[in-house]
Amino acid sequence: MIMSSGKHLFVLIHGLWGNHKHMKSLNQAFENVCGQDKNCVFFAPTQNALFKTFDGIEIVGYRTLIEICQYIKEFKEGQITKISIVGYSMGGLIARFVIGKMFTEFEQIFKGIEPHLFLTFASPHLGVQFYNPNKSTFKCLLQPILRGVGSNILGKSGRELFITNKFNDILVKLSEGEYLENLSRFKWRIIFANVKNDRTVAFYTAYITDCDPFISTENNVKYFFEQKIPGANYSRAPPRIIDIDELDITIKRPVFHRPRQYIRWIKIIPLIALFVCFALPIMFCLNFLASIYSTVVTKKYRVTLPDGSTSSINYRELGYDDTLKEYFSDFYGSVLNEEDDDDDGVNIPETDGVSEEQAQLHMTWKEFTDKYSSNWHKEKKFPRLPFDEKRATILKNLNSLSWIKIPVYIKSTNAHGGIVARRGLDENAASTSVACVEFAAQLVQYLLKTCN
Repeated sequence: MIMSSGKHLFVLIHGLWGNHKHMKSLNQAFENVCGQDKNCVFFAPTQNALFKTFDGIEIVGYRTLIEICQYIKEFKEGQITKISIVGYSMGGLIARFVIGKMFTEFEQIFKGIEPHLFLTFASPHLGVQFYNPNKSTFKCLLQPILRGVGSNILGKSGRELFITNKFNDILVKLSEGEYLENLSRFKWRIIFANVKNDRTVAFYTAYITDCDPFISTENNVKYFFEQKIPGANYSRAPPRIIDIDELDITIKRPVFHRPRQYIRWIKIIPLIALFVCFALPIMFCLNFLASIYSTVVTKKYRVTLPDGSTSSINYRELGYDDTLKEYFSDFYGSVLNEEDDDDDGVNIPETDGVSEEQAQLHMTWKEFTDKYSSNWHKEKKFPRLPFDEKRATILKNLNSLSWIKIPVYIKSTNAHGGIVARRGLDENAASTSVACVEFAAQLVQYLLKTCN
């Protein structure tokens, strides 16, 4: 990667219920592409983990921003002159909060640091909401329950993600004012969105659109994959990127009937029962208690952050001195860094992959970025989701900026974790997960070259 003088800092921010280890594969892929170039430095903030992510976007955002400031202050290997920010899941929203404050309240620290790339992976930019276009009776009963549970057992962050916080619509604010203005300063804005098996962040919210062909067809639309993939040296397979212009609501995905595997189900049903009867109640109780705890311990700071501003806090209190890292520490104690045991699911054989001949066909990176930067002009083929006023406002504001939007297919039962290869880049990871992060790293390499 050809870089000019000065260090380029990449900040990698994890999401809800996560920790910095979730960003390890992206970090590794980016470092592999950078090769021997010492001008790229990578930093994954560690001061928010697991239940601490329940504290709301503002407090999590300030805690992240203060940690970044501390890193910049203590960096001894040269001058940081460029910054790029990568967010995964809710980390994309935290990243947008950080960006909004970097060049305003924290201008003293970031003055002279040039913003370059902003990337998100499966981030709920439009919040979380469940839609039922086909009026399924089961979903009509289930979805209000899921909304109620999700917005009440995930602390303030849950209420903000479901946009049910009446006193602070932070997601709307993140699309306006200093947040939108500072986001526009980045030379490139890139989003990766899952098209299937992401039960946490639906395609529409990660892709910033009010048109979701996968919801409206109950994921029964035929996938058309991009046949010409830019880049090279993918370790296992090229990425699976949906050619979204080719989607057609009248063309259904073929259904393959597999032989019934009674023995397999005999093994699985007891596991499901065990999860529903024991693991699920425990998880619910832990989340509920953590939500109460988060509400209590963050009360002091929430009342000092009216309207998402630190106007009532002395700037020196926020740091840029030796006590910077200790800000908030009286309430939160040490960081939780336990290993995450989430399972990304089983590897499904790649039976519908591109052929060897197709994998050898390439388009240039410029062709790719031009194609995926254009507006999706065939959205009208699919019905629009019934957004409320707040989501419609967020959509309009964010789409006033230019984006590279990349719809990806991760062949895994947990695409939300797979999109950043949370379980690593070894042979146990789905090949489409590995390909996604390798593709992202090569895309970053190309975009940085065009910036210089």
